[in-house]
Amino acid sequence: MNPLAPLWRRVYAVARTEATAVGTEASREIEQLRTELTPKLDELSRQLTELTDAVNWLNSEHRRIAAQTAAIEPRLAEVEHVRPAVPVGSDNAVAGLVEEIREEHARIRTRLSLVARYEERLTRLEQGAE
Repeated sequence: MNPLAPLWRRVYAVARTEATAVGTEASREIEQLRTELTPKLDELSRQLTELTDAVNWLNSEHRRIAAQTAAIEPRLAEVEHVRPAVPVGSDNAVAGLVEEIREEHARIRTRLSLVARYEERLTRLEQGAE
């Protein structure tokens, strides 16, 4: 028989007891964290569902409104700017055309900035949902 066998058995028993105690403490900590984090995870899941629903609603509204806006814009442009008849060869005709071009560019810039802001807003909402 090995003369160190009794010592080895005692060391092994102590190590096993200590390992069990550490494992029990770790299990308690894990359970405490689980208890603490489960409600937070549930709340985040609920918020994600709400945001997903909001983004889906915004996308459907955007599709619906975009078609209506596209249909209204040409008619609005006709009504909004009625140009008086000026002879083609006169300086007034050239000045009128230049002014009309400037006005149309301003309208286009406005529309493009609105589209850019709307797309930026949709992007932020989509990123918030992720």
